[in-house]
Amino acid sequence: MYLLLFCSALFYVGTVALYRLFFHPLRKYPGPVLAAFTEGYEMYYNIVKGGGLVIQIEKLHKIHGPVIRIGPNTLHFNYKQAYHDIYTYGSTLTKSPEFYQSVSVHSPEGSFAFCDPHESRNRRALLAPLFSRRGVVALEYTIQEKVGYCTLRNYNSQNASVDMHIAFRAVTIDIITSYCFAQSANALEVANLSHPFLQSVQGLFKTLWFQRHFPFLTSLVDLVPLKLVLWLLPLYSGYSELRLTFQRQIDSLIDEPSSLSSADHEIIYHHLLEPKNQERPSRSSLVNEAFTLVTAGSDTVANVCHIGTFYALTNPLVLRNLSKELCDAWPDKDTPMSYVTLEKLPYLTAFIKETLRLSFGIVHPLPRVINTSTSTIGGMKVPAGTIVEMSHLFLHMNPDVFTDPHTFNPDRWLVENTSEMMHDLATFSKGPRICLAWCELYLIFGNLFRKLDLTLLPDNDSIKSFRWEDHEDYLVPRWSKGYRVFAQKLK
Repeated sequence: MYLLLFCSALFYVGTVALYRLFFHPLRKYPGPVLAAFTEGYEMYYNIVKGGGLVIQIEKLHKIHGPVIRIGPNTLHFNYKQAYHDIYTYGSTLTKSPEFYQSVSVHSPEGSFAFCDPHESRNRRALLAPLFSRRGVVALEYTIQEKVGYCTLRNYNSQNASVDMHIAFRAVTIDIITSYCFAQSANALEVANLSHPFLQSVQGLFKTLWFQRHFPFLTSLVDLVPLKLVLWLLPLYSGYSELRLTFQRQIDSLIDEPSSLSSADHEIIYHHLLEPKNQERPSRSSLVNEAFTLVTAGSDTVANVCHIGTFYALTNPLVLRNLSKELCDAWPDKDTPMSYVTLEKLPYLTAFIKETLRLSFGIVHPLPRVINTSTSTIGGMKVPAGTIVEMSHLFLHMNPDVFTDPHTFNPDRWLVENTSEMMHDLATFSKGPRICLAWCELYLIFGNLFRKLDLTLLPDNDSIKSFRWEDHEDYLVPRWSKGYRVFAQKLK
């Protein structure tokens, strides 16, 4: 019996291998043999190599050209027209359920996990008003309050150095929770910035690749009693506490819808609990959406701030230009400067755009599935059912658009026509929450460089430039070596 089972398994594997290598519709595309044979190729680079898939893809493109086969049914592209064909808003391509549902197994009913275009469109329509430019400007004061507290806290650190990696995540978590729910996490007020959710987020990112390839592990955790989970995984406590906070707020609003009127300002539940021409999302979907908004709306923006501040502090000319422009435009630094005013400053705007170009956001390629109505990507006919993808790392590092792409150079954005570069700037993709991210960046960078004199600690000076080898690539790139600064109040 065992011999028969072994022979049957061997025959199955051999048949699959022969089909994928010699008869599959993608057999003519170049790439590693192992990638054509098994999904284990991606898993190896994500788990064993610590998220090194994108680095490996970069090497493969140099060997095989602009289109490579990186999975049995997956093609990765490396030219701009392909990127825009795959991800342009309104595209008829659909998300790959296997990827999105595994990465979002902790929040399967949040908008990031939605693969059905109609479902995604409906949820975007509900969230859009709060994250529109008008909505952001109306609620700018909630962001100003948190940014002001952050700069004050850094200055009052009694000459102790500040870990900017943690500080930026604290302020962005406070911003997104205050903005979306009118209930701030108050991470900035916790001693030593040791809010449990900050630690939980870092722990969750480190497990994302296991979650991606073994989603059942997260599902099993949900079945285990919470006390046992917290005993085995203490870092899970911050995530658990925040989730319980969402559940309590949602339950309270469902039981007493009139209590929405008592919120300090408009929040997401004004739209999610009273949808027009749609059914109200389920309780679990509301909780999942809240968690999706917090993780997506805090970590990516914090990462941009972390990288941009580092580049400013290691480039004296950049820092001098920023400081001069802000001082000239903002003579009384104790009077708040509005987002609308800050976004008119040319050098600050150029600095933010260049920071976004080298921050990347989600660097792992986000897979889409070709359907019968859209079969051409970048001028190439692709078989229906094929998974296509392209990391926007390759878009931002395209030397034909961004000269000397590995160099941090805000001046590239000060030329007369930047339309092509803006078209290829996709750090936050093209989603509905971009306006909030831009507002946060203007207010954080503006306040930081106008009100504080930041000094990078000497032991950080060895890190001079951006290299992929300096990053741990989970889904969002982050510096493998964080940095600390001294903060003093500018006169």
